[in-house]
Amino acid sequence: MVSRRLPARLVLALAGAATLAACQGNPDSWGTGVVKQTDDFGDYSETIVSIPKPTAGPRQFQCAGPFAPNTTAVNIAADFGQGNVVSGNIISPDGSTAPGIVLLPNDPALSLEIAWKDPASLAFPRRVAFTETSAWSVNGISIGASLADLEKANGKPFRIQGFGGAAGGVVGDWRGGKLANIGGGCELGVQLALPASLGGAAQARISGPKSVASSDPAVRAANPTVGVFWVNYR
Repeated sequence: MVSRRLPARLVLALAGAATLAACQGNPDSWGTGVVKQTDDFGDYSETIVSIPKPTAGPRQFQCAGPFAPNTTAVNIAADFGQGNVVSGNIISPDGSTAPGIVLLPNDPALSLEIAWKDPASLAFPRRVAFTETSAWSVNGISIGASLADLEKANGKPFRIQGFGGAAGGVVGDWRGGKLANIGGGCELGVQLALPASLGGAAQARISGPKSVASSDPAVRAANPTVGVFWVNYR
């Protein structure tokens, strides 16, 4: 079961962060919060942060701000509200689990999972995963984006693992395109889904343990779309 409490030392670091002021000028903001922190040397600091509404959108994900490569669960909770962050074990694509957080768990369109490079401290993101109904987008790519959309955003064709199986349709190589580095040292991960109406013969031509090019006529004729996506941090 997922715990609804952050580690004690993180909760202490957030003491007083829920003091909000009404925001008069920005309809997409809940207001401001004060994050009070004390480091291991006893130095004290206060930071004023703007807290956005979870429903503000559209959400354009970037590896910056609250999702920067050096962010922590404290920063995420400060920006989105501690009540919108749940800690627990996050499942990776290979089936392994590691401590992480779920942001906005009660809103499937905006919810996302964050796994950490330093799981003990819930710091330094390793992977951010989005739901299959996500309203977030990354470099213009969102759920349901077409093969043409991906090639345009990447600036060139790319390689896809053969369809079928747990990893079928995953982009295996952006071929040095723009989506291999979306800023902040991050790379977009995508798994394509085939239309339910696609015939068995057409599906067989692009399935199995092989790599296929997005420019392959059989792939383009199949018209796959983005079924799920994630962001990997280097």
